Amino acid sequence: MKKIITSIVFLACMAISLTSCQVNWFNKHFDVPWWVITIPVIIILLIAHICIISKTYQCPECKATFKPKWYEISSWLHMGNKRFIKCPKCSKKGFCDIKK
Repeated sequence: MKKIITSIVFLACMAISLTSCQVNWFNKHFDVPWWVITIPVIIILLIAHICIISKTYQCPECKATFKPKWYEISSWLHMGNKRFIKCPKCSKKGFCDIKK
């Protein structure tokens, strides 16, 4: 539950920080509304999140395949196609590879 609240607070802070945006384009000044920037950023983050959680991972130790919960995947380290996740079967933490 703590990670859910942290994610919501992060998205809210990001949206608030983008509320006032002024753009200079070819020596012309434009005031851009907050939603023009916030909505595409949130959509891009949601698409990336859906792509990440739709994957199945394989433990490097016991070779078990599993699909972790979204909050486990979103908050862990990653390098390339591997994510640092705790295996639900053997309880070992390691860089689990995406099962192809």
